[in-house]
Amino acid sequence: MIRIAAFTIALVTLGPGHLAAQVPSPEPRGGAASQSFVGTWVGPYQSEGAPPGSIRLVIAKPDTAWRVTLEVVSDQPIAAEEVREFKVEGNTLSWVQDVMGLECRTLAKYEGGGLKGETECSQNGAVAITATFLLIKQ
Repeated sequence: MIRIAAFTIALVTLGPGHLAAQVPSPEPRGGAASQSFVGTWVGPYQSEGAPPGSIRLVIAKPDTAWRVTLEVVSDQPIAAEEVREFKVEGNTLSWVQDVMGLECRTLAKYEGGGLKGETECSQNGAVAITATFLLIKQ
């Protein structure tokens, strides 16, 4: 419970105005869909277990392997491990990341010009916090 509180306290609010000025990227199609996800994605998330905030997802594929980083924008450092198990299946992305001692599993779908998704973080097999998000490619 203390880790959840620390995670919640560490998050920072990002106003929706930052998202409004960005232009959505074209919808991925066909075999090149996975390359359409390469780039930097940012946007807000919402959660009943944490104050509103923002995340930054950077996706690269310089060769056959994905290189992905995800960070929660915060006024304090947040202990987050590397993204693992990153997968692209059509217009759907999934990954796992340990954040503040919680295992967080994410599923996101490309729709309407952005990545719309949900993250579920568990501790000792029990769901501790969930969040939804909308990311726009910069």
